[in-house]
Amino acid sequence: MVICTGTSLIDCIVTEAGSEAVAEDITLSPGGEAFNEAVWLASLGEEVLFCSAVGTDFAGDALRRVLAERGVMLSSDYGGRTPVSLLTVDRRGERKSKVSKAHNLEGWEPVLPADARPAFVTMASLFRPPFLDSAAALRFSRSAKAAGAYLLADTKLPKGADPQLADYRETLALLDFITPNETEAAHYTGCADPVEAARVFQSYGVKNVIVKLGERGAFVLPESGEGFFQPALPVACVDGIGAGDSFNAGLIHALITGASLREAAAFGTRCAARCVTMRGGIAAAGQIE
Repeated sequence: MVICTGTSLIDCIVTEAGSEAVAEDITLSPGGEAFNEAVWLASLGEEVLFCSAVGTDFAGDALRRVLAERGVMLSSDYGGRTPVSLLTVDRRGERKSKVSKAHNLEGWEPVLPADARPAFVTMASLFRPPFLDSAAALRFSRSAKAAGAYLLADTKLPKGADPQLADYRETLALLDFITPNETEAAHYTGCADPVEAARVFQSYGVKNVIVKLGERGAFVLPESGEGFFQPALPVACVDGIGAGDSFNAGLIHALITGASLREAAAFGTRCAARCVTMRGGIAAAGQIE
């Protein structure tokens, strides 16, 4: 089993066409880093429990329906509003987002089931709610390791806060994997070079660091051995939503099935390449041969 924690939401995706008044397309899509990971992992054949703040409102009902259709089990006791995001995607596939106060997930903290024995646990939104609170991140990390799981954290840039790596020192030391993108890695480490940024994360005790580089692939720094660059696959990008989440899902699935880290990074790249050929973070889930 894989347990995914972090954000889930509804994305309103506006695909720009060069006109201020008329978009090429406007769609609604379920999303959020943890949600995308969970759906992709289930599509790859993993048993998935999704622990997230899914409310009992219209947006939450839509998320529940999609999760049920995709075979993802949901654990949520959240009584607040389900977050909704506005995403704009330009003609190069680059995106910008706008969120509301509902994304703060006030009063909610994910808790692992007491009897859970997952192979992997993911924290898909480190440095953002529900893991903006470093104490909450540490409590969750300790429970994941106590359950015997490998622990992977993805990262997000802060909004309205300024978290520092030093604030998360104990959590970072518990991580088996961290997977920031290039911008996030530079922000938190102060190193524009992804190789140097990866080394900074390892200096805090993270075992394996993967810095995702978009169309240039990823840099992988293993716990032991030399780092390597995993090239991206050449595809026509429709939008980049969910690319990093699908990469993580592919990585985790491959590792669970016995792949080496190099093989797992290559499979994650395949998932990301397929993801970006369709609009929305989960549209391509289930289409990996």
